[in-house]
Amino acid sequence: MHCQWAEDVLYFRLAWGQIMNNASIGQFAPFQPRDRTFFLLMLTTIWAGIFAGFVPDVFEHFQGKHVSYALVVHLHAAAYVGWLVLLTTQMTLIRVGRADLHRKLGIVGLGLVLAMAVLGPWTAFVMQDRQFGTPDSDPPFLILQLLIVVNFTLTALAGLAFRRNAATHKRLMLIATILISGAGFARWIAGPIAKVLGSGFVSFYLQMYACSDLLLIAMGVYDIMTRRRLHPAYIMAVGFGVSNQIAVAWIYNLPAWKPIATQLIGH
Repeated sequence: MHCQWAEDVLYFRLAWGQIMNNASIGQFAPFQPRDRTFFLLMLTTIWAGIFAGFVPDVFEHFQGKHVSYALVVHLHAAAYVGWLVLLTTQMTLIRVGRADLHRKLGIVGLGLVLAMAVLGPWTAFVMQDRQFGTPDSDPPFLILQLLIVVNFTLTALAGLAFRRNAATHKRLMLIATILISGAGFARWIAGPIAKVLGSGFVSFYLQMYACSDLLLIAMGVYDIMTRRRLHPAYIMAVGFGVSNQIAVAWIYNLPAWKPIATQLIGH
């Protein structure tokens, strides 16, 4: 009886694995001639959004318009920029046919993901404490700073776990990067949206995620145009990411969250 149960479990696992393999890989072309151009364009757009958002912000800090940066902010910035540099390097290596170096650098990606998972929340708590009582103070914003790290970390780790499946791997890695790129885009788009829509759930959501979500939509549209379907990894990652974003916007606007966030940052 025990042997029969073990055989049934093994059969189920093999059958389920075959179903998932057929559903996620068999019908989805792993490569398409325009992939390299599209993914490079997406990465270039992310770089542009980050520069447009953070460069003016850095200048304003150096001009004394905001509270000074803590040391952890510089470490945080180095890790996040390092991630973009690594992703750019990895794409370049694939373009020039150096998949061997691409694979070897994967360990660097894992290290950066783990470092960012620590530095992100650390930076959030330190700067929220420094900003408290100043015009920049916004304790409820802590929920975004924490959950965006969860969003990025889980998606990036999934991408690394599926590194042997090129179609899944590159989509998850790019989606993870898009999810954190909203921090740059929001710095230049939030003001105009707030002037038009004011405050509230919809306004906050669009301020924080409008641009990054457009990039996610562009990925889906591209796959439909080139493969006639969405990749299962895209569906799951974007579904998780957008659910996370909705939760952030909802919690941020909850009156009960502000005193909780204020207490969490030590005030």
